[in-house]
Amino acid sequence: MGRRNPLDDLDPAITAVLGEAARKQRIRQLPKSEQVKARRDAARQRTIYEIPAALKREVEKIAMQEGLSPSSVVILLLADGVRRYQADHVSFHNLKIASRSPRYAYVIDMRAVLAGFADEGESGAKVRR
Repeated sequence: MGRRNPLDDLDPAITAVLGEAARKQRIRQLPKSEQVKARRDAARQRTIYEIPAALKREVEKIAMQEGLSPSSVVILLLADGVRRYQADHVSFHNLKIASRSPRYAYVIDMRAVLAGFADEGESGAKVRR
């Protein structure tokens, strides 16, 4: 049987602080030319969401038209959508479908959301028919 790591029983907040300190130490050990990039990369929040291919193409089209990165377009559109939801201008009421997953009570009816986009409901989105 292996030895127990005494750090396994630490409070999650303490573990997070220690992890952050170790990350900063690793960055300090890099050459100066790489430290700026490492700090910038560490500050980013990378999140993965399933996005239908048709919607992805529309985001890329907007990005190209505006001379922006697709990530910038997504940030703007997502922030706008959240603001509209918080102001009660967006509702999920007629879009919810009972989920088969035990993790979520509902999923969104992607066919209704993507109506009007080419290739609506193609791979990349979980669409139930």
